[in-house]
Amino acid sequence: MEKTAKLETLDFSIVAVYLGATVALGIYFSRRKQASSEGYFLAGRDLTWPFIGLSLFATNISTEHFVGLAADGHRLGLVAGGWEWMASLCLIMLACVFAPQYLRHKVFTIPEFFEKRYGPAMRMSLTVYFLAMIVLTKVSLALFSGKLVLEYFTGFSGDSILWTIGILTAAYTLVGGLRAVIYTDFVQSIILIGGSVILTWIGLDAVGGWDGLTAKLAEKDRLDMLSMVKGVDHELPFSGYLLGNFLIGGMFYWCMDQVNVQRVLGARNLHHATSGAIFAGFLKIIPVFIFVLPGIIGFILYNERLTGEDGKVAYNGTYAMLLENLLSPGLRGVVLAALLAALMSSLSSSFNSVATLVGRDIVARWSSTDNPSTQILAGRIALVAVMVLGIFATPLIESQETLWKYLQVVTGYLSVPFAVAGLLGIFSSRMNRQGALCGVAMGILAGTVLLLDSEVYQWQVGFLRHEYLGSFLHRHFLSAVLTAATVIIVSLLSAPPPKDIQEGSFSLLRGWGELSFAHKAWIGVLFATICAVWWIFR
Repeated sequence: MEKTAKLETLDFSIVAVYLGATVALGIYFSRRKQASSEGYFLAGRDLTWPFIGLSLFATNISTEHFVGLAADGHRLGLVAGGWEWMASLCLIMLACVFAPQYLRHKVFTIPEFFEKRYGPAMRMSLTVYFLAMIVLTKVSLALFSGKLVLEYFTGFSGDSILWTIGILTAAYTLVGGLRAVIYTDFVQSIILIGGSVILTWIGLDAVGGWDGLTAKLAEKDRLDMLSMVKGVDHELPFSGYLLGNFLIGGMFYWCMDQVNVQRVLGARNLHHATSGAIFAGFLKIIPVFIFVLPGIIGFILYNERLTGEDGKVAYNGTYAMLLENLLSPGLRGVVLAALLAALMSSLSSSFNSVATLVGRDIVARWSSTDNPSTQILAGRIALVAVMVLGIFATPLIESQETLWKYLQVVTGYLSVPFAVAGLLGIFSSRMNRQGALCGVAMGILAGTVLLLDSEVYQWQVGFLRHEYLGSFLHRHFLSAVLTAATVIIVSLLSAPPPKDIQEGSFSLLRGWGELSFAHKAWIGVLFATICAVWWIFR
């Protein structure tokens, strides 16, 4: 894309004011003394549910949602947003199953919880996994997708954008810890929702409203783009969403991923942890309409302009095309500020999680002294290192057809082993550390083979060519089945876990029993709402 500024002075002013205000806000909320590990890494375990819910939402929404979901909305239709509604179901699981477990055990990190259930080897394995994935997917993908849009509109070089955003975000995260992340997330979530609603509203108006949208899709014989439920032969089948995402990848991402769950670990009590997760579940209904729907609008308005001479469509350019052609000066600056809000929120959460993982799972776990200052210093050094590594890893993303597909394929395969071990560890007290470690090894092996077969080599192995395994979501589930079988078989063939685990300290039913009637009622309302929207857009 041509590197000439496409913004007016007003747009630049709005973006500059946003950047300055965000950094100032983060530093302001970091003024409270951060002498303890709990104060720096978990905001003193004093977070309340509105901040937890909005931060869960803002942490998840990054620039890959703006760019990637618009791209896949252009390519596939609303079905690309199925991840969002499955996330609401996963957040129900976080509220009623996992949050009670985490708060009862008073852990700083998810690897620490895994150690309590399965031993130190599992803790270190998960810590290494988190650190690698934060660099290779969360930080690098967020920065690269943000760079695509900002480079196009500002005319600045991609490298200068990457370093500026990375340094500014790292600055307030480094100083303020989780408290600064949470309070900036609160403001950023409002900005990113508002800016995205503006773009969707104007886009719908450009195609003649909802009736005009459906009419134009009918003219192109593409009304199927408004359907969320697809058959088993589709790239994103409904069965794949249920089996490969809700039960596996989504469950891990929303219930066991340190970057997301850390704000729940910092909750004042179970009421606020559970209420925050339920609130976030309702918020996750929105992205289908403010991130994916614009992609369909882009398909109607700009498909030909994004199609090259070779017939390939530059799907990743859909979001930038919408901004350039639909928004006037001023509004364009507001929506770009929303994109920056999503980018910086996601980055700050990733940076803070890295600091916590290094400070607690490496320094505190293996050091002979429990010195909070040493833990915080080590975490801050790791934060800066991950920022730099994430920037240098961005070229790995450039060759992907769409950013969203890359994110879901890679993270899905890599999350399977730990997702299965975590779920079985809560659902059955008989699973032991030998079974979990062998299961993780099997999951890594199976995921690697299935990924290479589908994305690189296509070895033409008979059963892997079955139509049900055409979707990577079904392949994620197959990897999970092999992992679960390994965990169960090895656990049953070896000695049972320690007595405290067998007696129910990790019990599923115990967690549900700790919830109030009001929480259970709201969980029922959220579940019914999700079922209703899936049915309406079936």
